[in-house]
Amino acid sequence: MVEQILRGEKGAISKLYGELSPVVRVYLRGRVGKDEDVEELLQDTFMSMFDSLSLYRGEASVKTYILSIARHEVADWYRKRYVRKMIEKTAPLFDSMMGEMATPEWEMKKARLKNKFYGAYRKMNKKQQDILSYRYELGMSVKEVAERMKMSVKATESLLYRTRVAFRRVYENGE
Repeated sequence: MVEQILRGEKGAISKLYGELSPVVRVYLRGRVGKDEDVEELLQDTFMSMFDSLSLYRGEASVKTYILSIARHEVADWYRKRYVRKMIEKTAPLFDSMMGEMATPEWEMKKARLKNKFYGAYRKMNKKQQDILSYRYELGMSVKEVAERMKMSVKATESLLYRTRVAFRRVYENGE
């Protein structure tokens, strides 16, 4: 049946859906409660399967293959649900923080922190400033920083670590 779908034969997708959807629906119903969630996950499972069908190697049955996809879809569904709940729980905290951030006191505190940060940054030597800027300001990977600075990756990791330690010491102690 997979070969028929991949060849684009008419009705092959419907036939596969007709055969496997009851099995997948029972599997999903056992994992989530509401019928509308089951139907959403069923559609997501089949869409994921059709998207990845060209990768199917035939080492397992199509039923096993789609149930594996369904298992991943359920895990993703629960992860998204958890994130949604966490956002809903923390929204009042963010609202309160946003209110605090609009005050003159917050702006003064932010200016002091900025001055303290740049003061510590200016105390670093040129190479240390460069590695901090490349990594954190420009968001370059360690490999990209190594290439830019013409150093090995290990030497770059070591320099970055030592620079962070030195920066933290200067920042915290004003050295």
